[in-house]
Amino acid sequence: MITIPNLLSLVRIILIPFFIHFFLKGKIQVALGILFLASFTDLLDGFVARAFNQRSRVGYILDPLADKLLMDSTYILFSLKNLDLTVHIPQWIAIAVVSRDIIILIGASILYLMNPQRVLKPHWLGKLTTTLQMITAIAVLFVNMSKFPLPYLSTLFWATGIITIISGIYYIYKGLLEME
Repeated sequence: MITIPNLLSLVRIILIPFFIHFFLKGKIQVALGILFLASFTDLLDGFVARAFNQRSRVGYILDPLADKLLMDSTYILFSLKNLDLTVHIPQWIAIAVVSRDIIILIGASILYLMNPQRVLKPHWLGKLTTTLQMITAIAVLFVNMSKFPLPYLSTLFWATGIITIISGIYYIYKGLLEME
């Protein structure tokens, strides 16, 4: 189904290789702009879907998939120690983000195979996780671009890591209940 929210999710996916390209070429300002735009499309697609009643089964899959692809690639990239960055995302957070997303995708796939009519709706914990992950990624890019230290960046790392783990545990629990 072609809707504005679904198109915005597709734009977010299409922006990922451009973000990675400009980041690796050292064009941090461009990469920051692309990441900011991609993050904004996430807010916008949810708003448009609700405000104009453009929710769809495709959107329930495409939106979280776009978020996961964007955040997973960003966190892997920002945690690589061989990149010349002022600040890296701690590797344990990147592992938590990617592991959580893989577990959620596998679980959602299993639940879909068990009942294709079931629609898994996002929980506020998942939305908080994505928001914190995006804020953290933008903050890391900002610090690397400006060389201006953010005093509470380590607190943001911890908050993002802990919320990511908590929401992962919640989705595992919720998935197990759905299987019964």
